[in-house]
Amino acid sequence: MERCEIKVRIDPANIFVLDNVIEGYDGLAIVSTGKAKTGEVTVHVTPDTYDDVLSVLKNFPLPISVLEIEPME
Repeated sequence: MERCEIKVRIDPANIFVLDNVIEGYDGLAIVSTGKAKTGEVTVHVTPDTYDDVLSVLKNFPLPISVLEIEPME
């Protein structure tokens, strides 16, 4: 399965909120915390969910920065 990783930075105190919002969309993406202390989080998506996840991130109610998008494999 092809996938993509979207790396974002969010206040470490809000990682739980981000994870719960993404999880609430049931299968939209998987959130993993590589550097939780600095707020750097990786959101794993598929080609089918990529646009929806970017929309969620752009409209997220808390400050969040997209750091990098790794291309589909």
